[in-house]
Amino acid sequence: MAFTSPPPSGQEPEARAFEETLTDLESLADELVESAGPDAVAGVGGHATTGGVAVSRLASAAPRLRALGTRLDTLRLTWLPVIEAELPWQTTGARNFSAWLARTENVSTTTAKRETRTGRALRDHLPSTRTTALAGGIGADHVRALVDVAPTSDARRAALAAPIEPDDLPPTVEPVVVPSVPAGDVPDAPTGDEATTEPADQDSVGSDSAGPGVDGSGEDGSTEDGVPAPPPITGEEYLTGLAGACDPSRFRRVLKRFGQVVDPDADDRGYRQATEREHLEVSPTFGGWHVNGFLTDEHGQLLATVLGSMMGAPTPGDDRTPTQRRAQALADVARDVLDNGRVGTGAAVRPHVHVTVSLTELIRHTDRAAARTGTGGLRPGDLTSLTAQPATFMGASATGSVVPRDLLRRLTCDAEITRVVFGADGTAIDVGRAQRTVTGQMRKAVIARDQHCVYPGCDQPPSRCEVHHALRHWADGGETSVANSALLCWHHHTLVDTTGITMAWEAGANPDQPGRWTFTNRHGHRIELRGAWPRAA
Repeated sequence: MAFTSPPPSGQEPEARAFEETLTDLESLADELVESAGPDAVAGVGGHATTGGVAVSRLASAAPRLRALGTRLDTLRLTWLPVIEAELPWQTTGARNFSAWLARTENVSTTTAKRETRTGRALRDHLPSTRTTALAGGIGADHVRALVDVAPTSDARRAALAAPIEPDDLPPTVEPVVVPSVPAGDVPDAPTGDEATTEPADQDSVGSDSAGPGVDGSGEDGSTEDGVPAPPPITGEEYLTGLAGACDPSRFRRVLKRFGQVVDPDADDRGYRQATEREHLEVSPTFGGWHVNGFLTDEHGQLLATVLGSMMGAPTPGDDRTPTQRRAQALADVARDVLDNGRVGTGAAVRPHVHVTVSLTELIRHTDRAAARTGTGGLRPGDLTSLTAQPATFMGASATGSVVPRDLLRRLTCDAEITRVVFGADGTAIDVGRAQRTVTGQMRKAVIARDQHCVYPGCDQPPSRCEVHHALRHWADGGETSVANSALLCWHHHTLVDTTGITMAWEAGANPDQPGRWTFTNRHGHRIELRGAWPRAA
């Protein structure tokens, strides 16, 4: 339900004037769009086309249009508390005013809540901010910062309204605030010689020569010439004055410092509340896992720093988005912690691959393998086909979902393999000792040779790498040896295993030049970093 009907003709002249002004404003907006819209503006060299507007003029007009938009937005925000208090919006069935506003103005509930809170703050706690914004003296980001930070506790609200004596002002900062004058009390403009009179030196404010009164006024609050002295500015007026000299980011820091000075306990309360709100949910969902949570500033900074360090700069050919790279970095952090035993010796392992098989099935596959190889034993490639059911994720936090084939190939490159043989009654009759596909000494040899991820252009350290069966995959019968092993970071290991990339060892041109791993994509084209020879030794 909308309450936008104009008053009937002949009634409420003030309302008619308001509607006419609003209609005129809409007409002016139409004219501006028509004269300077996308089809009318110039595009080359700042020169106007026929009927168009020069780009240089647009550049100078854009700040004016932004300032005008801020003034109009502030005006609309000041209406919201009045509408909330006076309009029977409850009759529309809305649960609260924000929900009604979101539906009426076709905005999100988040936007409606923020604007409702802003309108209340401007009415109740930030009158100077409201006046300055309506006059175009402060930007939207500065207003938002004031609303978010300044009136967030009783002590801070009191400091905003309290007058500031000149002696209390910081000696290195001069406010640029002119105290607002109520409508109707604006003095007549000076004429003649008065119009050219220079303003009083601000350095004299609060000095010993100012006289016994505040700001040089007499005991009765008047100056020597009898003109009433302006009242001292409030804390809010001082802050809005500083806004003109600070960009939004710096101004927000100034406001946080203000809040810390006048009410340090509020920050402590806020931190305790943030700590209580802190949570992290990692839940299985369709096709993957859903991550959702909230962290304190401390923990958020820690996580952002770790992820940024783990991400590093994108390697050549890495066209993932920052969010995709950040998700990979989170998984890399978890791998690094587990692989290096930073959460206890029990977790210092790589992925476990348990191959479960019945005794009858094991004998049948063993006979088939013996017929093919003549050795009477299983080839590594046969292990992946021993189970009647597909490979699945198991464990306390697993969901039993199927492991994709490409992922299984990658995991078996550098995991711990355990054979579990079940008898006819389901009893485990044999549990083979877990064997790591690349032993500790062998891994050290691979690290000594490769030193880092060997994918062209990548230099991720061994702590962030896995050992890949480079020449022939383990699942295809490739042997586990130094010659068949190469270091690949987690990202490039996945890339190689899932995109059909093949690797080969290329010896150096002479004994003094080390060899290197080469990469060929599925189309037979060499993958190489131009102008560089990846270090391999």
